[in-house]
Amino acid sequence: MSNITFGVDFGLSVTDVVKAASGEVLAHAARHRPGPASLELLQSMLGDVAAKTTQSGGGGALVGVTGGRSRDLPGSAGDHKVLHVSETDAVARGGLRLAGVNRALVVSCGTGTAMVAADSGTGQYAHASGTAVGGGTLEGLAKHLLGVRDASAVARLAAQGNSAGVDTTLGEVLGGGIGHLPPAATAVNLGRLAELADPAPADLAAGLVTLVGQTIALVALNAAKVAGLERTVFVGRLAEFEAVTRVIRSVFDLYGVEHPLFPEGAGMATAFGAALTVAEGA
Repeated sequence: MSNITFGVDFGLSVTDVVKAASGEVLAHAARHRPGPASLELLQSMLGDVAAKTTQSGGGGALVGVTGGRSRDLPGSAGDHKVLHVSETDAVARGGLRLAGVNRALVVSCGTGTAMVAADSGTGQYAHASGTAVGGGTLEGLAKHLLGVRDASAVARLAAQGNSAGVDTTLGEVLGGGIGHLPPAATAVNLGRLAELADPAPADLAAGLVTLVGQTIALVALNAAKVAGLERTVFVGRLAEFEAVTRVIRSVFDLYGVEHPLFPEGAGMATAFGAALTVAEGA
């Protein structure tokens, strides 16, 4: 076996593959909505990422696979050995390595959202919480309310709008703030929508992003507190959109909690973690 390892994350919306060596990413490739895991898809994805680097090696490499239906894959793909990796481990290892920290709640914002209490020092990675709200929620609602499905397009549109155009604030409901929450804080996501005949598309997009971002952030804050973790790392493709990260940071600000980390390469974190996992076990 070479020192090259591959990691493949079969997501519901995107499949990511990473080629790595010595704990560093050499290349990354992704396909949107490629279908369920299969040997043919795996071999094709390995070819995609291998073509992106001229570094020698990779023949007879270890391939860590995780995500939907990856358990159905055989134990080999050509001359590569295929190993099944826990998604919890892959999320944790990839998130910590990309963020450059050893201990944190790693929040994987994919089609849905999973949260892992991760400690690389002890090697303990445990599913802590999560929510069914994620990128799939954003795309589903946006398709029917805006006629736009792609999450990146919705996030770009949201950046041009104001969620206050469709949300109800505490000030509107109570006449002021409550506790440490200011009057401008959201009281009801999309609370004004039923009364609006023709909401501005950008405001509606901002409201959808706010709904998804606030839900994920609040669950993450509580999960980190219960797990006794001071740092939070957000990964996954949704965590790469500025409109989303801005909402998440604002929630952390409201509760006086240190900003979470949004590492570069967040979208490939789980695939990278799968590569790291099989490399460590080699």
